[in-house]
Amino acid sequence: MDDKARQLLRVMREQIGDHSASRTVDAEAAANNLGMDSGTRDFDRHLHDLVRAGYLEPDPNSAASTEQRMYRITFSGIYAADNH
Repeated sequence: MDDKARQLLRVMREQIGDHSASRTVDAEAAANNLGMDSGTRDFDRHLHDLVRAGYLEPDPNSAASTEQRMYRITFSGIYAADNH
């Protein structure tokens, strides 16, 4: 995972805080927070890398979640964001 993907994961981790009952995160909002353009292939590659690593998964509670950039951060994603 490269540095930009790691930063993206950390910002998404911050979205849920320590006491949220939901693990739903907004990847586009995280990108905006970092000043990244969410309409680029580079951004899509970072998301794909995070999904492939098992740190994010499509949010099953959101219709067409990947089109809306809504994901569920996994427990391994939370651990990675907190410890790397």
